[in-house]
Amino acid sequence: MGKKELYFLGTDIGTLGTKSVVVTRDGEIVSSDYREYGVLTPKPLWAEQWPDVWFLAVAATIKNALVQGNIPSHQVGGLTISGLYGGSGIPCAADMRPLRPCLIWMDRRATDEVGWVKDHIGEDQVFAITGNYIDSYYGFTKMLWLKNKEPDVWKKIKWLLTPYAYAIYHLTGSLSMDYCSAGNIGGIFDIHKRDWSADLLREMQIPREFFPEKLVRSAEVVGKINRQGAQLTGLAEGTPVCAGGVDAAVATLSAGAFDEGDHVAMIGTSMAYGVIHSGENFSKNLISMPHVAYDEEKVYSFGGAATAGGIIKWFRDEFGQIEKTYGGIVDVDAYDLLTLKAAKVNPGSDRLMVLPYFMGERAPIWNVDARGTVFGLTLYHTRAHLFRACLEAVAYALRTCVEFSQRLGLRLKRDLIMVGGATKSALWKSIFADITKFPILCTSGGGEAPYADAFLAAVGVGAIDSYETIQDWLSFEPGIEPHPDRAAVYDDYYQQYMQLYEALKPSMSRLQQLP
Repeated sequence: MGKKELYFLGTDIGTLGTKSVVVTRDGEIVSSDYREYGVLTPKPLWAEQWPDVWFLAVAATIKNALVQGNIPSHQVGGLTISGLYGGSGIPCAADMRPLRPCLIWMDRRATDEVGWVKDHIGEDQVFAITGNYIDSYYGFTKMLWLKNKEPDVWKKIKWLLTPYAYAIYHLTGSLSMDYCSAGNIGGIFDIHKRDWSADLLREMQIPREFFPEKLVRSAEVVGKINRQGAQLTGLAEGTPVCAGGVDAAVATLSAGAFDEGDHVAMIGTSMAYGVIHSGENFSKNLISMPHVAYDEEKVYSFGGAATAGGIIKWFRDEFGQIEKTYGGIVDVDAYDLLTLKAAKVNPGSDRLMVLPYFMGERAPIWNVDARGTVFGLTLYHTRAHLFRACLEAVAYALRTCVEFSQRLGLRLKRDLIMVGGATKSALWKSIFADITKFPILCTSGGGEAPYADAFLAAVGVGAIDSYETIQDWLSFEPGIEPHPDRAAVYDDYYQQYMQLYEALKPSMSRLQQLP
């Protein structure tokens, strides 16, 4: 009798949806499922989500992926769940009931708390210990907002859990916190010791007891599917579950990046451009955390755009009604229809430029007051011009991150690997290549974070013995080289892009002071 195939499951909780994939031991994707949801934005620059929306999507996509692949539950060797950066963490009472929605990475309300930490502790002390800056992006400032602005919630908190730790608990009954997630919280994690900073926790009066006692590797088994988890997901009781990590770092691993100088751009709702190194090039301008592979040795440092694919979706929803309607009739994606028109527009969008700061901006600019801007608009311009200018804006933001990493001294390999929704667009990939001047390399199959989750599950249960094995799972599409003529045009536009932001920065700040 032949040996039965062993499968591994990967699930990623995204900002706008959750995806699960079933993968063989050799890295073949057998089936997948996706569930979409939204973000609550009760005020400008506020962004939060109820965790049970995430958990229901996790359970449903796992169950549906198993059904679609006709996968026997007893042949699933393990599961890993990753997810969006959960900011404040999910504040849970002693009975694990969420006390309020989670303040996610996109939320920028904690400006008072940023000022307090800078004044009372200081950027240099926080940076020396954590390798990170002080900004409302980070989870520790969001935690302080909860402490200061919602004290009734704060005093009821028993746990602050990541989105994926919350899901893992409800499937296994076990609590967990991985190194990568702890590092991404920022100001209370000692990145050099790979442990919480007792001094910073004390100064900020954030109880250490809010977090699970032990920090673990992303591939470490932290629990097993219990009866409730089995009923909800279709998995067998006893299926091992690994800790997971922050989606940007996990998506970076899905591109085979774990070695010095590997650099990957993840273009999803936001953009994260990350470089792998050994901890010698920390910067206040970048976000740094332990990587999800070689967690205690390698560092994942990234900059990015708070809104990337989010801008493209905004354009489709606000200005692409024709394409959405027609696309639904003829079964063509609205984005493809918009891209066909944008491809006919000249590089630079005929002197039309967009600044992509639709939700403030994070590393390396770090400006919560930054705002989206359309510059150079004339009666000549069409929706196609504006759509292409939005595509170009995200590529300019990526070049800013790439150039900052180079100036910092981080060694970058020749090819810039790209993962995420942007890889579906040949036009957008060519724009990225022309503007950054790096060849763009994309994996075949588009597994992204859930794919690497499945790989981490295989590593965690011992079915795969090294992180290097992910190279055997991967295949790459032909690379897209920068076009010299277009790259030269974009050089001039990029300089204008940078000058425009600097010129408008004071006005952006003044705008936020208006009633």
